[in-house]
Amino acid sequence: MKTLITLFTLLSLVFVKDQETLTIKARFDGHEEGFYYFTDMNDNSFFFEGLEAAAKKKIKLTKKKFIGKKFTITYKVETTKGEYGEEYYASIIVDLVMEE
Repeated sequence: MKTLITLFTLLSLVFVKDQETLTIKARFDGHEEGFYYFTDMNDNSFFFEGLEAAAKKKIKLTKKKFIGKKFTITYKVETTKGEYGEEYYASIIVDLVMEE
């Protein structure tokens, strides 16, 4: 029985794919109602629906002193359900590093 459980666990680990992350460099534009807004160097706008706990601990984006600062943002895109059950993609910040 232990062998069967061990085998199942190992097979599960092999087939679980890590979620892909993306990285951009952008200027912080502000925070409003749980969303974080950024603009990259090509004037493309990005908004993120949240921050993972590790990113929240590093930098408190709710403080106004970070508006206009440049960041390297690592994020992931998750499929989630809206208020009425519709599926949509949500971008979540995984890591955040302020540029000097």
